[in-house]
Amino acid sequence: MAEKVWFTDANATNWTEALAPKAKDLFYEAKLNQCIAKGDSVAVKIHVGEWNRSRCLRPELVAAIVEEVKACGGRPFVTDTTTVVYHLFNSRCTGALELETAARHGFTEGALGCPVIIADGFSGDDDVRVELPTGVILKEAYVAGALVHADAMINLAHAKGHPITSFGGCVKNIGIGGQSKRGKYNEHLAHWGSPEDFIGWPAIYPDQCLNLGCEFHKLCEDGCHRGAIVIDENGFHLDTEKCRLCYSCQVTCIFTGHGCATFVPDYFPYSQMAMSDAALGVMKCFEKGKVGHMAYCIDVDPNCDCIPWATLPVSPDIGVFASMDCVALDSAILDMIDAAPVYPGGANKAFEGVPGGYKQGMDKFKITQSTAPRFQLTAAVKNGLGVMEYDLITYEPPLTAEHMAKWQIRTTPTTLIQRAMWEKRDFLKEVEPFQRIPFATKPPLADYDAADRTPFLKKLPVKAWVEALGK
Repeated sequence: MAEKVWFTDANATNWTEALAPKAKDLFYEAKLNQCIAKGDSVAVKIHVGEWNRSRCLRPELVAAIVEEVKACGGRPFVTDTTTVVYHLFNSRCTGALELETAARHGFTEGALGCPVIIADGFSGDDDVRVELPTGVILKEAYVAGALVHADAMINLAHAKGHPITSFGGCVKNIGIGGQSKRGKYNEHLAHWGSPEDFIGWPAIYPDQCLNLGCEFHKLCEDGCHRGAIVIDENGFHLDTEKCRLCYSCQVTCIFTGHGCATFVPDYFPYSQMAMSDAALGVMKCFEKGKVGHMAYCIDVDPNCDCIPWATLPVSPDIGVFASMDCVALDSAILDMIDAAPVYPGGANKAFEGVPGGYKQGMDKFKITQSTAPRFQLTAAVKNGLGVMEYDLITYEPPLTAEHMAKWQIRTTPTTLIQRAMWEKRDFLKEVEPFQRIPFATKPPLADYDAADRTPFLKKLPVKAWVEALGK
């Protein structure tokens, strides 16, 4: 059966249509408030974004949902997990580093109105093992401790692309973002298969290595936290007994323009399936009906917020989505992104190179990431996480005086606040009536708007203006 997905677009023309107020409305339209009982500890799961990332969620969009969790009687905390060191300068591999990065992006207790907690602890090993008998690939997940011990959760995602899983929405936000460190190694398929088949291992092509002649060879060695890589005059050497698959060697090699350490194409669909299994592990930690899902589909970068830079999006901003089913929600988002026009010059102009020309409606993330993104959704259906079928309910806020005031900082118009101030002291009376001073010399508008943009002040000395205004 189809699940209901609520949607409101990103456009705004008045107070009621601002993105944060519409997200608050959607929170109630989708009945996410019913996930929360008074006194519940509520995890608001977000992605804090990588250092120097400029397309992650804005704090006010997260704070908007935190405020409604509190209004429902919940005790919210905003949370994310530590990461494996998937690139050289990763800023979130410890709890302390991640809190610094979160603060850099404005995710602080002062901005959000609730604590910010790293769900798997300082070193990323605070977790609970969860059995996954219906998993497509994984049969166990390691869920971050703070999520396991929360009473309820609002899965608040930023919809965007992902270099490994093609698309990152609500499934990814808990499927990767809800796992501890060993949970992430587990779903990276570390030591799944054998080194010879490359699935779950770095695909190493030694003949592509420039050896000591590569200016990045020292970074390649330093990029492995296990010390599994040695590069000498004979080439690239990987100790597979030490390797735990963190992606750092592959990312270093790929992002510096080389092709020795990389991925095989088949790895990407499998990683999506594993991610959906891991997401199921998170959901199994909550009672039915205690998790609601939301996603802001804005700043739709082709890559994830875990990349320490941003490029132009794949599409214009779409809007906000909410549902009790994360699979149906992600399915709706992908359909709307594909149906949307291409952002001019977006995704590093990837759409300009489509054979036969890009046509609106094509799978945008299959084009930008070379792997179709819906493997994760079909796997999520198979393992029981959710359904892909959805009924899209479009929400438009009413333009009424009551609704205009509903989500403002004060429901009382500030004009009345100032009126009350003036009743105590109307400082304008001290200078009224204003002295009306005509322009002694009016600047010629033709000169002001001249084609050569020459400022008219150059034609009329400043001294003359001062003298005119003083008379």
